[in-house]
Amino acid sequence: MVTSGADTPRQVTQVRAQLHETFDGVIDDSDIAHFGGGNYEQRFLSRALAALAVRIMAKCGVAEAARFVTDGIADQGLDAIAPLPESGQALLVQAKWSDRGTATFDVDAAKAMVDGLNRIENELYDQFNQRASTLAEEARPFLVNGRAILVIALMGTVEPSPPALEVLNNALREFNSHGARLSIKLLRAADFHGQIHADLRPEPIDLDVRLDDWYQQAGPLEAYQGTVSAESVAEWYETHGTGLFEQNLRAPLGPTVTNAEIGQTLTSDPTRFWHLNNGITMICDALKAEHESARAPRSRPTTLKVTGASIVNGAQTVRAVARAMHDDGETAAHATLSIKVINTHEDRKFGVQVSQAANRQNAIEQRDHIALEPVHQAIKANLRAELHKQYVIKRGEPVPAPETGCSLDELALALACLHPDAEQTARAASSMENLWEQGSQGSHTLLFKREPSPQKVWRSVLTLRAARSAVYELGSGQNSREAATAEHGGFLVTHLIFQHLGATSIDDPDFDWDSEVLEQIPALVPELVRRLTHQIVTRYGPRSQIRAAFQSAKNCRELAEQVLGDLADGVAVPAPQAKERKQRRPNTAPLLVDRRVIKDGAPLRYVGQNEPERDALEAWLAEDERRRQATWVNHRTKPILWAYDQQQYSPSGLVSKMWADAGWDDRPVANQGTVRWFQLDGLSLWDLAKRIYSEEDEAEDDA
Repeated sequence: MVTSGADTPRQVTQVRAQLHETFDGVIDDSDIAHFGGGNYEQRFLSRALAALAVRIMAKCGVAEAARFVTDGIADQGLDAIAPLPESGQALLVQAKWSDRGTATFDVDAAKAMVDGLNRIENELYDQFNQRASTLAEEARPFLVNGRAILVIALMGTVEPSPPALEVLNNALREFNSHGARLSIKLLRAADFHGQIHADLRPEPIDLDVRLDDWYQQAGPLEAYQGTVSAESVAEWYETHGTGLFEQNLRAPLGPTVTNAEIGQTLTSDPTRFWHLNNGITMICDALKAEHESARAPRSRPTTLKVTGASIVNGAQTVRAVARAMHDDGETAAHATLSIKVINTHEDRKFGVQVSQAANRQNAIEQRDHIALEPVHQAIKANLRAELHKQYVIKRGEPVPAPETGCSLDELALALACLHPDAEQTARAASSMENLWEQGSQGSHTLLFKREPSPQKVWRSVLTLRAARSAVYELGSGQNSREAATAEHGGFLVTHLIFQHLGATSIDDPDFDWDSEVLEQIPALVPELVRRLTHQIVTRYGPRSQIRAAFQSAKNCRELAEQVLGDLADGVAVPAPQAKERKQRRPNTAPLLVDRRVIKDGAPLRYVGQNEPERDALEAWLAEDERRRQATWVNHRTKPILWAYDQQQYSPSGLVSKMWADAGWDDRPVANQGTVRWFQLDGLSLWDLAKRIYSEEDEAEDDA
């Protein structure tokens, strides 16, 4: 990842976080453990930076790099000494850490480094500390008969000073007078930043792909097509999991009706699976074919040694095959499927083209194409490096627990609410699909034109969550129009929170976001809902459709401007009389099916609603994460397809079964299943039903 000098403070934050994660408890700090606070921190970071420099130069592991650190009393200007027999060289490292990314290498540092070099040359090992003495003695043979590199490791961006370079060049001339033995390597902030991101990237996947009935595609690109066993495919998934789909538009979507049918075919009629399935497409960075016959290679199977493999079409098939092999391996092992393997020679752009083209025949959404945009890969890497949070991009990937990260969907909503133009909330209120539109005025382009900082990402998501929670807590205690405002205007409410409390300070590390924004939300939301309702009635009349008001860009802009102005000026708003709402007992599942508010295959997650329920089920659920997971099927009586057994249930029926299977002896006789199954956007089935009834209440009020 290439970054500019202007990004250095951000580099510092991320490198510091990763140095701690990588080297805490690994680097020997026994001699500095008595230091407190910043005194310890600066010493530790200097040592860790030296170790990271060794990792970069030697391409070695963390523990080995830490072993070479000598920083401390009597290190003689060398913070790490790394004898490397395999490469026939030694690394002599001096590291300079700076919290502001402004570390420099001056003439005194250069003299200290050359002095340490001379002590090694003159075998003055007793003048080093104990650790450095041993390493210096091991390094001297490379200095004399091999190669030595002076490594200057700076958490900064500038070149060493001219006087420092003069000292170093004098040493080079002296040591290289009888052959090139000594050289200099400068590592700066961008080098360390690049290394920590490289460490966070997944390792390339190497596979042996054994093909039957194969042929090699003619043409400029190396490609093979053939038949592979279901058993081999299942082994790939068991070993590498969703890493197999790194360059796919989406991850396996989990339990869907289609995927359930794939699994049923594998276990009931495996010999016909090849005929009924489209197979898989794999791209790779490199491959080598190992044939079993020299004279007639196509008469025998061949094995492709594949490097950097990624399955870009057929993720659902691979997941279903692995599931079937787990459930009934003896039967499913008879199945085969077709496979196409394309060598892209590390051409990432072409790999994206293959992935997009291979998926055009399936129900691919615009959001899936967005997942491959470089900005989201950058957000993922930087959020992980700086805040240790996950960022789930692809549809089908498991959504992280709220405290550990967020999804692309959640971040897009948060940034839409944060955007200074309230039109973005109107687009989101109309349809989430609007947020994936590209082009000069497309929402995705406007929201992600510049990569948001990790701090901005996380603060905006936390604010969205807090606002939604506060809106939900309003419940049905409001009059019907205020309830409708809370139901349909949540995005505009969140926009007002950002603009009123702290949008301009979201990137300021010194701004106390928790106390100045998050803690103010519960009290502010009811006030905003009341003001919005008053403005809608005042501006558009008592018979106005509240939902439609929040889907209009013009209305949202006008409402936001007026409410924010009134708040700033302290304008009071009269409180309307509360109106008792009708009590309903909605039959939720058929209602949601009739209105088609949830797409087939939409993922759902079980959430216990009280402490006894959670205590009784948590251990049982944790044994197999599939027990929490399901997908929606637009079926009037059994709309829940449970991931655990691939069977369909009613919401309450499945909850009752789960309670019984978990052995909850004190379980209630009945339950409201619709409040326990949640979509990825945080809304339960009951929340969706309430939204529909709110619209009907509003229509009755206008009649």
